[in-house]
Amino acid sequence: MYNLTRINNNRKALEGAYRFFLKASLLLMISLTFSSNAFSQASTVKHQADYDAKPIRFGYFLGVAFSNYRIKHNQLFLSGANTTINSITSPMDYGIKMGGLMNLNTINPKIDVRIIPTVAIYAKKLSVNEDPEIIPSREQAWFELPVLIRYKSLRRGNMRMNVFGGMRLGFETNAVNLARKSKIGKTAGIKSSDLSIEYGAGMELFRQFFKLSPEIHFSHGIKNLIDPAVGSTSITPISVIDRLNSHAVTFYLFFE
Repeated sequence: MYNLTRINNNRKALEGAYRFFLKASLLLMISLTFSSNAFSQASTVKHQADYDAKPIRFGYFLGVAFSNYRIKHNQLFLSGANTTINSITSPMDYGIKMGGLMNLNTINPKIDVRIIPTVAIYAKKLSVNEDPEIIPSREQAWFELPVLIRYKSLRRGNMRMNVFGGMRLGFETNAVNLARKSKIGKTAGIKSSDLSIEYGAGMELFRQFFKLSPEIHFSHGIKNLIDPAVGSTSITPISVIDRLNSHAVTFYLFFE
């Protein structure tokens, strides 16, 4: 009973942190918008006036992500043969992202293409019967490659807004566990590659020597991560899942 209470308390705390993260990210972007507007109106200097004339631009970024799995059970989970698995959930957990950025201009000055090679470290979990030890939690290192099309507003002084959307391809590298010489490998029955839809919004804040771009990204996996090749004659946590899709919300700071 004590363990279940502690698990529930930890999950509630993490869900509260996730909601706080979303609210804080939105408030930060709103406050940056108003402060940048005030700064732009007060300043007569337009920083990096020829910024959009460059066909290719490079940068780097740091990000904080909250991620989990979206689970759809199959008929075996509801059948009378299943007497051991009462629930399977995926608690929200946080991770970090970092990498580079290549920005390509198009013929339309309001549209550009962004390629963002990313190294991400997640800790996605599957909790069976409210017990996180049945499927041990482990950190996962992924290489991801989002390709996004971005639509930009007109520049107002030293600021402009943008929205974007595209696809993100990812591959698990297992680099974290190899570096730590961990015996916990990839979870059997879960694929080590993913394909997701990604979209979001952000702003560009131009300064004299660099450009800062805070952005919030929403990612929804469209690939089923359950591997049908890994079958089982007995009832296991993976065998009662029909679909397993990734989900993430990430706040980025881009520097160019």
